[in-house]
Formats: sequence, C-alpha cells, structure tokens
Amino acid sequence: MNNISSRLEFDKVLERVSFYASFSLGKEKVLQSEPSFSALIVRRDLARAKDALQLVITNGSLSFGGITDVNFALGFAAKGGTLAIDEIIDVGRFMQGIQRLKNQYEKVEGSYPALDDLFESLVVNEKVLDHINHAFGEQGNVLDRASTTLSSIRRSITQLEGNIDKQTQEFLTKNRSMLSEAVVSLQHGRKTFLIKPSEKNKLDGTIYGESASGQSVYFEPAFLSRMQNELQGLHHQEADEIERICRETSGLIAGEALQLEADVDTAGILDALFAKAEWGHKNDAVVATLTKDSLKLKNARHPLIDPKTVVSNTYQMIPPHRMILISGPNTGGKSVSLKTIGLSIMMTLAGFPVCAEEAEVMLVDKIFVDIGDQQSIEKSLSSFSAHMQTMTTVSEDATRNSIVLLDELGSQTDPLEGESLSMAILDHFRDVGCWVVATTHFSRLKQYGTQFEDILIASVEFDLQNLMPTYRYRENIMGESNAFAIAKRLGLNEAIINQAQEYKEASQYETEHMMEILEAKIQEQEQKIVELNEKENELEKDKAQLLLDREAMQRAFEKEKEKLVEENESYLEEMLSEAQKQLDVINQSSRPDFRKQAVKKIESMQREIVVDDIAIGDRVKLKSTSQVGVVESIEKNTAHVSISGLKVKVDLSKLTKIAGPAPKVKSKQRKSHSISARSSFNTELNIIGKRVAEAIPMVDKFIDDALVNNVVQFRIVHGHGTGQLRNAVHDRLRKNKHVGSFELGSIGEGGSGATVVKLKQS
Repeated sequence: MNNISSRLEFDKVLERVSFYASFSLGKEKVLQSEPSFSALIVRRDLARAKDALQLVITNGSLSFGGITDVNFALGFAAKGGTLAIDEIIDVGRFMQGIQRLKNQYEKVEGSYPALDDLFESLVVNEKVLDHINHAFGEQGNVLDRASTTLSSIRRSITQLEGNIDKQTQEFLTKNRSMLSEAVVSLQHGRKTFLIKPSEKNKLDGTIYGESASGQSVYFEPAFLSRMQNELQGLHHQEADEIERICRETSGLIAGEALQLEADVDTAGILDALFAKAEWGHKNDAVVATLTKDSLKLKNARHPLIDPKTVVSNTYQMIPPHRMILISGPNTGGKSVSLKTIGLSIMMTLAGFPVCAEEAEVMLVDKIFVDIGDQQSIEKSLSSFSAHMQTMTTVSEDATRNSIVLLDELGSQTDPLEGESLSMAILDHFRDVGCWVVATTHFSRLKQYGTQFEDILIASVEFDLQNLMPTYRYRENIMGESNAFAIAKRLGLNEAIINQAQEYKEASQYETEHMMEILEAKIQEQEQKIVELNEKENELEKDKAQLLLDREAMQRAFEKEKEKLVEENESYLEEMLSEAQKQLDVINQSSRPDFRKQAVKKIESMQREIVVDDIAIGDRVKLKSTSQVGVVESIEKNTAHVSISGLKVKVDLSKLTKIAGPAPKVKSKQRKSHSISARSSFNTELNIIGKRVAEAIPMVDKFIDDALVNNVVQFRIVHGHGTGQLRNAVHDRLRKNKHVGSFELGSIGEGGSGATVVKLKQS
C-alpha cells in the first residue's frame, strides 16, 4: 500500500492534512491513514467526515487546547509507578481539555449524529480531576492545600527561614570586627560567614575552608548550624510528603487509566477527523457519496496543484462503461487526470474529502497502480521489465471489484508489440470485469477502444493555435499525441518536421486518416458550441440588466407617484388652512348649521387627483354630475358605486378617482333626550392616522358633543408623528371660543402624543 500511496502521491496529501492536526496523536493518525475496503467502515468514516466538515463550515474549528498524548504516563501509573509532578499536571490538563471539547460540541449549532458516539464516549472522572486541581498548580508545583501535613511543614519552613535570616543579620552586626567581609556566602548549600583567619578559633562553629586569597575563612557558627540542620530536616519531610501525595494521585489515575487511554485514542480520532475537515474547508472539498458501480467527479481538481492554476475537470465512469482510455500529447495532463481519479478514490476510501464540487465514488476491493518509471538496476530490471512484473501481479490478483490505473500502457518497447500486448492486457481486464483507467499514445489502442461499449474514449485537449496544452479533459474524443506540434514549439528544424509528416502520411492507414479528419470536425464543432454558450451567457447578462433597469424605472415611477401624492396632500392642507380662516368668522356664531355648512364647503375645496387605477373601495366622482361615491365592486369595465346610500352602475371611463376618505353613510337616528346619554359619552377622541383635513371636523364635532353632554374635560389622542397633526389641533383649540385651556398629557395620559382639553363652564 505504501508503494501505491507514493505513486499516487497520497502520502504528500497526508502531510498537508496533518498540518491541521492539533496534537501529536492526531497528526500520527492522519499520516497513518489508509484506504479501507470494507463498506461498513468506509460509510462510517464518510458520514463522520461529512458531519465534521459541515460542523467546521457552520461553527468554525473546535479547540483541542490542553489535549496531549499522555499514554506513557497512564501506562506507568497503571503498572503501579509514581508519576512525577509534571506528568500528573499533564494528565490533569488532558482531562480538562476533554471536558472543554465536550462542552464545545454540546453548544455547536446544528445536528451531527455521526459524531455523537465519539463525543459520548469521552468520559472524565470529575473526582480525580478535582483532586489534581486541588493539589497541583499550573506552575508545576504541589500546593500547600494538598494536605494539612504539607501545609504545616511549609509553615514551619517559612518560620525557620525567617529566624535564620534574623539571626544571620544579628551575627553580622555584633561581630563586624571579626569579619573580613560583611556578607553571607553559600558553601555546600549552607550559609557561612567570611571571618578573618586570626578569629577562627575564638568562635564555636564549623570551618568549611578558606578563600583563594587566604584572607578569609568560611565559617558556620554553631547556632546557625543547628538551625540549618533543622531546616534541612523539614525540607526532607516536605519532599516525603510530596512523594506521598504524588503516589496517592498516581493511584487515582491508575484507577481511571483504561478510560483515560480510551479518551486519548478517541481524542486522536477526533483531531484527525477535524484536521481532514479543516483541510477540506480550506480547499473547497466535498465528502463523496459511496456507490456500487459508478464514478462521478464534477469539476475535480488535483489537491497538490496550486488552486490558482489548476484546471478542474469532470470525470465519470457510469455503466455500461468500466474502462477509460485517455489519449493526448505529452505534458498535456493525461497522468494528472489519471492521478486525480486514483487519488479521489483512495482519499474517499480513507475517509477524506476530495477536491471537487460533487463526488460519487464506487467501493473497490483493491487498488492497483502502474505509474512512473519502475526501473531497478539493483534487480537488473529495465523499465519495460518492471512494468511487466507489475502487470503479472495485477493480472493475477485483480477481481471484478478492483480498480486498475495504468499510465502509458505498453510503452518502452517495440510499438507494434507494445500495442498488441496492451490490447491483450485490456482484453483480460475486460474478461475479469474490473474497472480500468489507462493512458496511451498508441493509435491502434485508441481504435480498439471504439469497438466496445464498456470502454469510454477520452483525451486531454491541446491548443494547436498556441501550441500549448489546455489540460482540459474531453470525453468521447480520441486525442492526438501532437508530437510534431510540440517539436515545432521546442524549436526543431522545420524541414525535419515536414519530412516526418511525409513519413507518417505514407505509413498511415486510410481509416486513421479519416479518424483525424473526424477529430478535427468534432473539435471545430466543440469550439462552435463554446462560442454559442458564450453568446448565450452574454444574452442572459443583457436580460438580467434589462430586468434591473426595469426595476429601477418602476422604483422611480413609484417615487414620483409618492411625490405627487405628497404635493396633493400639501395642497389640501393649504386649502384647509384657508378654509379655517373663513370658519373662524363663522365660529363666533353659536348656530350649528353655519358650522356644518362651513365644513361642507371645506370638503368641496378638495381638488381632483388621479393617483392610480380605480379599485374597490376607492373614492370616485362622476364626471357628468360631479357626485361623489365609493366603488363597491367592479365587473370588467363597469363599477358599482354607492352614492349617498344609492347604488348605481357606471362605466369606469366616466369616473374620476379622487383623494380623501370615503364618505360614511349616516343612518338616521331618533333623537333621544335620555339623561343616560351623558354616562355613555366617551371622553377620548382618537385621531391617530387621520389627515388634518379629516381630523379638524372631528375635533369640532367632538367639542359640540361634549357641550351637549355637559362634559368639561376630555382628551384628544393625536400621536407623536411629525407634529403636524398636533399643531393643527392646538391651533384649532386656540380659536374655539368654548375651549378654556388645553395642555399636553402627563406620562400616564399619553405624554406629547395626547392633549387634555378643558372647556369653559357657563
């Protein structure tokens, strides 16, 4: 498998994917990836890869922070060993990392059932984790709170160190004359003083030697020796207690070793899985669907070629086709197409996304590859012999469900024999029934492919005009080797090329010549199709632009219409203002009939405005009689109009749509002088949404009704808006002789959106 991996460059793909792994075990699992030939395993891996890729696209990457490979420490603890402080802290960090990873997954957006079992299998013993967090610090130390004994020992150490420092300073002060230098020196980890050699026998203590100059003696007084011995003993006690705590914690970890080892392995699987997903997301890859007997790769790309320069191609092998023969010039992309197909199959079976827009890959039981020069001087094998050795193995082992990839089949030997041998090999594979993708230059082999319905003829395109390969893959077309064109491009003498052309024509079969003519016609036809597609795309763009222009014109029309409506409303408000001036004169009179006549006069001052086509509910005027009514229904070109309660049929052409609200038909009511009328009077007038022309008459009528019902105070709700309606109401109230005062409402009464009115009391 390693040989196949290197020939298809799968190993290089693994290296690139491993870059996205978060810790060593995940990277190791990526690099050790191999295709599986079990349908159950492949479907499971593809489902996981698909969910992981979708999760990364939707939510971004998951963090594996703190997760490391702690298998060695777990194994050592399981055998009864005592872990070092750093190893215990690493295990604690790993357990915390597993908890964070699970918490992240629980909070992601979307459902990913293929990943649930992996995350559910991650289990952390919180008691063990709490013990580690309680006893060990992130700085690689055992905390005082780990045990009462350790805490007590460390307090004693701190206290004793303080006493030592104090006694040291007192000695330096009292014995300054005996010291050669007033400093403290460390000798063998113990504090000593530098005293004069002449004073060494005058004090009780230990001498640790002399300075290099002989001018000083390193001296430890007896009192300091006793204190430092005691301190050393405390440090030994501290070390013993830390050892005990580490041994106890190692025992707790050993009890969870099996689960933690399983967590490490699962974390490695997840890390490798999300490394594949990250790589797939960065490279616009998709997870293939596993099929029984068909291959479809839409706009597939070789994953190792620069995305800026790679040419995407669509490859497919659908029944009855089980074999593809690819022909074309050298350096034209035959081998790239072969490797792209082989890599896509191999990556799918290994659970990796493939670089394509859509992908369907059949399940195979083996992959056989014969690509590149396999010459071996050590084994005394020529290139041809090496190829034949591979063919021997493949022909014996391939089954109906195998895929065989052959590059330059039958080359590196006599052309006639190579062609014949190649056709016989392909006959054998067709008898076996396996899938085959092969590249060739042989003319007879190309013609061989046209004879059978299970063989798909394909080629890679060559631009004869620019003498450059396009790397485009074309189905149902045989490719020419274009050796003469390539030689001319590389500068070979033109006379040699012309002579070669004559030799070729002399030896070429008539059928081959006809095939070349046919190929040229097909290529010409394809070019015309490309040109037609380009023109179709241009027409679609023009159509889209026209639609945009039409929408822009429609928006401009609507805007202009709104502008006209606003102008008309402004005109009506001006007319109303003028009418109000006239009404002020009449308002001085107490006769209600004058006021009603004034209101009718104001309404009659509205000018006719056509704002749109006539529809049901519109206010219209009969052109012949100037009567105003409301459209109740429309049948073809006839409208049913209600005029003062009378329904008439009128031709639409004889109606003019006008602005303003539809008049309400007032039903006659019997006059009642019941005293209970006052109790039913509503002390609030709501005119929100009304125009000024509609609202002012409503305010006047409401004041009259309030006077009739002996209501002294009421509220007018006009809303906030632009303030235009509020100002008009206030202006009207100022001019009404019955209004005593008015003010904006309090917070509980609607604030500036309402006005509280008090009438004069007679």
